[in-house]
Amino acid sequence: MEGGLEASGSNGEENNIDDDLNMTIREILETKEKGSDDDLNMTIREILEMNSSLRYEEIDRELKEMKNFVEDVPTKRVEPEGDLGFQAREIDSFSGSGRDEENSMSSSPPLAPQIVQHSILDTEVEDFGSLSGARMEFDRASDLLVSVSVGTEENKQKIADLSSAALKELLKMAKEKQPLWQDCIDGEVLNHIEYTKQFGQIDKTVEKIMRKTEETLLSPNLGSPRHISALPEESRITLYTEASRHTQFLPADPVHIVELLMDMNQYLTVFSSIVSRATILGNLSTEAPGNYDGALQVMAVEFNAPSPLLPTRECHLARHSKQLATGIWGVVDVSLESLFPNPLIRYRRRSSGCLAQQLPNGVTKIIWVEHSEADDSSVPEMFQALVTSGHAYGAKHWLGNLVRQCERLGYIMARSDPKPGEIVSPGRENVLCLAERMMRKFWANLSDSSENTWRPVPLKGAENVRAMIRSGEDEEGRPPGTAIVIATSVWVPASPRRVFDFLHDEHTRNRWDILTCGHVVKETGHIDNGCDHGNRVSILEVKSPEDQIVVILLQESYTTFTSSYVTFAPVEACTLDMILNGGSPDHVPLLPSGFSILPDGPIRDGGSGSLVTMAFQILDNSSSATYIPPDSVATIFKLVTETAECIKAAMFSPSNLGT
Repeated sequence: MEGGLEASGSNGEENNIDDDLNMTIREILETKEKGSDDDLNMTIREILEMNSSLRYEEIDRELKEMKNFVEDVPTKRVEPEGDLGFQAREIDSFSGSGRDEENSMSSSPPLAPQIVQHSILDTEVEDFGSLSGARMEFDRASDLLVSVSVGTEENKQKIADLSSAALKELLKMAKEKQPLWQDCIDGEVLNHIEYTKQFGQIDKTVEKIMRKTEETLLSPNLGSPRHISALPEESRITLYTEASRHTQFLPADPVHIVELLMDMNQYLTVFSSIVSRATILGNLSTEAPGNYDGALQVMAVEFNAPSPLLPTRECHLARHSKQLATGIWGVVDVSLESLFPNPLIRYRRRSSGCLAQQLPNGVTKIIWVEHSEADDSSVPEMFQALVTSGHAYGAKHWLGNLVRQCERLGYIMARSDPKPGEIVSPGRENVLCLAERMMRKFWANLSDSSENTWRPVPLKGAENVRAMIRSGEDEEGRPPGTAIVIATSVWVPASPRRVFDFLHDEHTRNRWDILTCGHVVKETGHIDNGCDHGNRVSILEVKSPEDQIVVILLQESYTTFTSSYVTFAPVEACTLDMILNGGSPDHVPLLPSGFSILPDGPIRDGGSGSLVTMAFQILDNSSSATYIPPDSVATIFKLVTETAECIKAAMFSPSNLGT
């Protein structure tokens, strides 16, 4: 059959492995001709497991070769300092708390230190950067290894062949209907048996067995795009397959869509809520800069979901773009683990990407396919339904970001008569630029990216709370001093739409924002940047009962068919006046806080609840780059817990029921 993503090796040993497998299968077929059907009741998994030990030996051999290849490349060895996570100090131990230390430890996340519970006011935390620093150094070393490896002519050709095959597979997966894709209530899911028949790297003899024993195989779950592959894995970690497809029509040119994906600056801007890191390790195409027909890049990427509780997905991949016909382009990603095996890999990206076809009237049809394998064993229980359904990283989620970008650009370019309260030039574009930077900073703070030094908060009831420290000296565009970032995720018994409307509306803000309680919140200006009424940038004034301005907030809210966000940051009055009069927003200091709102499971279930992740930033001069004192711990913990309770209580309020 035509090769899929996991290209077979070309050396003699690997050919011998495949020959042994084929002989085993042929023996089974010969037995079938002589005897009963019982011998054919073995599943494809059972047959191929006979060969798995030989596969592992081959992987180990290739890893040793890779190690020898880069043995002389200088790398920095990192020795992590201190303990992993916070170090809880017993200042005045709080006795009589009735805690169960063993049970409290059982709920700790993987690699969490043993934390002794204290009274809130007797808890301090320190030691922030060591684990994150080691993780970042490991990423750099891994990137260096791949960067050196892809520089050889032999590997360049392998990557080119792999990318070409992946684009062919993407083209077929984008166009095929049944039986490859099966309809379900919430869209389409991949028929994994049919996929294996069409793209799996198996001998024709195996195909015969699959067709004869198809009834004994696990049928594809048409309610979920996940599947445990029957083929042998290069990883010793169980990887679950996720696959989804979605189509969208956008007012854009296909070449512009390709450029958004191939230019890393634009890619990180448009998909900053999904991609926390993207680095080009090698450019293997010979095309001139700006010509994306035949472009081929090797990249290191880190994908994330909007919560520090969810692990990121990292891989090295090749990205290939090509003009397939007049007005039709394709862009495909494919992991390089099939060329550079890693037994500990936790994420593998199969042929994923999009086809962009130009239609009349300036409209482009986008077909997006997401196909990957991931280890989700460390996903928290509250996120299990969302992740295992494929919606956390599915095709709809990626297209939702493209829709937002196109709508945003369309509204920026619009020059219609302003509506009442709408901000106009010369400050319109500057306010939008500042809001965009605020959103990107918020997303950067929200994920479990390797650049974020999240630590558990060592308090009873804070199992899902994380904190980190940001220094104004570390990053341009931040206020001077030390800021604490605290985040948590909670389940809210209301649909994502209800939660979004409640959080972005200035009239209900003082029902959840304890800092505006007793004050009046008024929107003094706004800019629409999407079709939905909630997609807008707002300027909010918070006034005391004496009509004195307490604080001015810049807020952006938007919602798509997969997620919603509400982000805000305080802005000085003089700074806002400067921006509204045409001043540059580039160096305005921001401390973004806000909310991410996701459905608690497959969208087809009607949104029985929402997963709300909140992240707040607070300047705290008593904290340092490695230490948060007890009083600050108490303050930030109270902020997130009371905010969460206010949101839940509001959703149960009679005035909100049925909305």
